[in-house]
Amino acid sequence: MIQRQQEIEIEKNTAKPQTTTYVNAQTRYNSAHSKLVSPISGTLSDDALRIEQEKQDKLNRLQQRRTHLSAILEAEKTKYQNELASTRQSSRESMPYMKIGDNSLHSAHETERQTIVHEENNKHGTINNPSLCSIEQKLENLQPEYWSEQHNERHLVQEEEEEEENNVKYQQELRHDLYEQDKQEENKRTNRIQQLKIILQQQMDELKQKEEKSEILKQEEEHLFREQSQLDQHEEERKQIEKCHIQKDDRHPLLRQHKIKFHKRSKEIQEHLELDMKILESIAHVDNENYLKQSEQREPLRQNALNMLKQFQQQMKFEKEKEQELDGMFPEEIAKQWSRREQEWNREKESREKLIRQIIDKRHEQIMEKLQILKEQQQEIYERQRILIDDMQQARKYDLIEQQKQAKEREEKKQNSSRQISILEQERTHSRLELEKQDTMKSEDKKQMHDSVQKPQASITTTTVEPKFYGRRRVNWN
Repeated sequence: MIQRQQEIEIEKNTAKPQTTTYVNAQTRYNSAHSKLVSPISGTLSDDALRIEQEKQDKLNRLQQRRTHLSAILEAEKTKYQNELASTRQSSRESMPYMKIGDNSLHSAHETERQTIVHEENNKHGTINNPSLCSIEQKLENLQPEYWSEQHNERHLVQEEEEEEENNVKYQQELRHDLYEQDKQEENKRTNRIQQLKIILQQQMDELKQKEEKSEILKQEEEHLFREQSQLDQHEEERKQIEKCHIQKDDRHPLLRQHKIKFHKRSKEIQEHLELDMKILESIAHVDNENYLKQSEQREPLRQNALNMLKQFQQQMKFEKEKEQELDGMFPEEIAKQWSRREQEWNREKESREKLIRQIIDKRHEQIMEKLQILKEQQQEIYERQRILIDDMQQARKYDLIEQQKQAKEREEKKQNSSRQISILEQERTHSRLELEKQDTMKSEDKKQMHDSVQKPQASITTTTVEPKFYGRRRVNWN
C-alpha cells in the first residue's frame, strides 16, 4: 500500500512539469492568437514575431553551449582515465628495477665484507712478518722527522699566506692612495673648471654690458647727428628768409605806404621770432631723461635757451599787439613811429642774432665734444670687447687642453694599475706553481714509501706458506 502511494506521488511529480509546460505553451499561444485576431494585430505582429525569434535564438545558443561543455567534460574525463591507466602501468613496470636495486645493495655489502676480510688478513700477515716489522720500526723512527718536516712545511705555508695577505693589503692601500690622489686631483680640477666657468660667465656678462653700452652710444651719436643736421637746417632757413626779405626791400626801396610796410615789417619780425623760437625749442627739448642726466654740460645751455624762448615769446606777443594797434592809427602817426620802430627792430634783430649765434655755436661745440667723447668710448669698448673675446678663446683652449691632459692621465693610471696587477698575478702564479711542485714531490715521496710497505705485504699474500699446525691430524682415508 505504501509502495503504491509512493508510485502515485512519483507519477504526479513527473506529470506536474509537463502540465506546467503545457499551460505555459497554451498561454503563449492564446496571447499570440489574441494579438493576431485583435484590431491592432497588424501593428504588433512584426514585433511579436521578432521577439519570438530572439527567444528561439537564445534557446538555440544555450543548447549549443551546453552541448559544447558536455563534449569538453567528456574529453577531460577520457584524458584523466588514460593518464590513470598509464600511471598504473608504469608503477607495475618499475617493480623489477626495485629488485635490481636490492641485488646491487647485497653485492655492495658483500664487496665491503670481502675488503674488510682482506685488510684483516694483511694486518695479521704484517704482524707475523719480521721484515715488515723492521720496516714499520723504521717508519716509526722516521715519523718525528716527518712531523718536523710537516711542521716546517706548514710554517712555510703560513709565511707564504701571510706574505700574500700583506701583498693584498699593500695592493689595497696602494689602490686607496691612488684613489685618494685621483680624488684630490679631480677636486682641484673641478674647482679650476668652476672658477674658469665663473670667469667666463663674468666676461660674457661684461661683454654683453659693453655691447649694450655701445648700442646706447650709437643711439646717442645718431641723436647728436640729427640735432646737428636740424640746427644746420634751421640756420639755412634763417639765411633763406633773410635773403628773401633783403630782395623784397631792394625791390621796393621808395615805398611810401607806411602802414602796409609797417605790417610787412611786423610779419617779417614775427617770422624771424618764430624761427628763432623753433631753434630754441629744438635745443631746449630733450627726448630722453637718461640723455639729460648723462649730458650735464647741456643743462646751462638748455636753461639759457628756455629763458630766451620766454623772452622771444613775450616779444612775439608785443609785436602782435603793436600790429593790431596800427589799424586804429593815422598815417601821420605811423610815419612818425616808423623810424623809431625801425631802429628798435634793428637793435632787437642784432641782439637776437647774436644770442642765437652764441647758443648755436656753443651747442655745436658741445655736439662735437660729445661726438669725440662717444668715439673714444666706443674705441675703448671695442678694445675691451676684443680683449674679452681673446680671453674667452684662451679659456676655451685651456679647457680643451685640460680635458686632453685629464684623459691622458686617466689612460696612464689605467695602464699602470693594469701593469701592477699583471705583475702581482705573475708573482702569485709563480708561488702557486712552486707550492704545486713541492706538493708533487711530497706525494711522490709518500708513494715511494707506500710502495716499499706494500711490496712485502704483497709477497706475504702471494705465498702459500701455511702456519705450523700443532693439533691432531686427521687420517686421509682416500
